[in-house]
Amino acid sequence: CPGHEVQEIRDEEERVRLSVLRSMVAKYDEDKSGDLDAKELACLIKSYSNTRQWTTEPVQPTLEEMTWILQAADKCKQSAIDESQLELALELWHSYITNRPRIEQVFDKYDTNHSNKLEFGQLKLFLQELNEGRTPSDEEVRAVMHAVNGGQGGINRVQLAVAISAW
Repeated sequence: CPGHEVQEIRDEEERVRLSVLRSMVAKYDEDKSGDLDAKELACLIKSYSNTRQWTTEPVQPTLEEMTWILQAADKCKQSAIDESQLELALELWHSYITNRPRIEQVFDKYDTNHSNKLEFGQLKLFLQELNEGRTPSDEEVRAVMHAVNGGQGGINRVQLAVAISAW
């Protein structure tokens, strides 16, 4: 039966995928806890990014970047991720690292006070650019800030990728 064979292939692909993720966690899980904390995840991401050649320069993730990845991928809110969350963490990192040059350009243009954060007015100007010149309402800007960091001040470089998605 052809449908049965297709399902068997899918099941086998899923087993292989989970096995690869499990082995990646095991390799970088220094404390043998079964999951990866920020330091362990940074080592994995550094190695993985450099072997995938996602950038032209070697990658050294910052603590700020790893904190963001953990917050986004750690669905259990344990400040660590396991193999079920690793794939999302890697996807988030890949998206961020490939968009990092654009994020740097945005900060060069809009972070006029050099605070390393886009404050309300600066973010509003950036969102206007994204919106092809239409000025977002203050409520829309607040909604983006809230989605990114609970409305707790400006948006840093790492959070800008989330802000773009939220917009």
